[in-house]
Amino acid sequence: MALLDRRQAELLYEGAQALVRGDKERARALLLELVELNEQIPEAWLWLSGAVDDPEDQRVALENVLALDPDNPYAKEGLAYLDAQASR
Repeated sequence: MALLDRRQAELLYEGAQALVRGDKERARALLLELVELNEQIPEAWLWLSGAVDDPEDQRVALENVLALDPDNPYAKEGLAYLDAQASR
C-alpha cells in the first residue's frame, strides 16, 4: 500500500467503512475526495469501484487499480465480472 498521510488514511478508512455499512453515497464522496488528493492509491480506486453504480465508472476505477497494481486479484476479478455482464 502507498504511504498515506493522516488525512488520506482517514478518508480511505471512513470511505471503506461507509461502503461496508451500505452508505454508498458517503463512501463515494469520501473516496472521490481521496483520489482527487492522491490518485496513486490502488486501494482507494478499488473501494471506489464498489461505491459507484455505473458499470463504466466501475471499469475505470478497476482499470486504475491495475495501472497501479497490475497483479491485483480483486481488480482482475471485478473486470472479469463486468466483461461477463456486458456479454449477456
